Amino acid sequence: MSALTFELRSAPDQRLDLGPLLPERLDGLKPKEIEALAIGTTRVPLSVGDGFKVTGTDASEVRFAGTDARCDKIGAGMTKGAIVVDGDAGAYLGAGMKKGKIEVSGSAGVLAGASMAGGSIAIAGDAGERAGGIHVGETLGMRGGVITIGGNAGSLLGERMRRGLVIVGGDAGDYAGGRMVAGTILIKRRVGANAGFGLRRGTLILVEPPKDILPTFGDCGVLEFDYLRLLEHWLRANDKPVNLGGRARRLMGDMSVLGKGEMLILA
Repeated sequence: MSALTFELRSAPDQRLDLGPLLPERLDGLKPKEIEALAIGTTRVPLSVGDGFKVTGTDASEVRFAGTDARCDKIGAGMTKGAIVVDGDAGAYLGAGMKKGKIEVSGSAGVLAGASMAGGSIAIAGDAGERAGGIHVGETLGMRGGVITIGGNAGSLLGERMRRGLVIVGGDAGDYAGGRMVAGTILIKRRVGANAGFGLRRGTLILVEPPKDILPTFGDCGVLEFDYLRLLEHWLRANDKPVNLGGRARRLMGDMSVLGKGEMLILA
């Protein structure tokens, strides 16, 4: 069986809510039933059949082709299966997801992986603000799983993150790890202002030194970390190779709050 594929017919004139197009919700539906699902967000009704050409039958793997930044909620709340996006994704990509796998060949909008509890999201391009942050109506950000961003990430990356791993291949905006409760964020290039603001627990790993460090972080000097070597081994085993080594300058904070978090700057 071929993957259930949704090919965008043309650029939409309204934002699309693709939240209903999940593997678990599409399983067992007939083609006509799928094409009748509502995806519009304005007073003008819009169904799947109006916006997409639908092919394939295997709902365990859902594919989107030609999507752009107005295609919101792809994979939001998913609990199984796989979603592949050949194009860009809008807001709320994989927000609140519990299991499954999402791959995006382009970039994603705001709140990618917000309050997700499990599964994995791989974005080849950039991600907007609050990736891995707090979903609407929630009190905590990401609570499990892995987010990989090949390009840059916007501000408030991992805000109120509780658990999980975020890897950014490019730059990250201001307030990375803001009010973070636990978890790990790895940023390969530059990080914006106020990284670790309100950090309670958890780890920020920075490959490049930040321009500014909050005065509420205490410098512990350069130390050896077996944890970094283990993380590097795991990343290589999972096709996410990063040279971490084993030495890093450790900064403890944010001392204005609980202060049990750490910022590791590779040495």
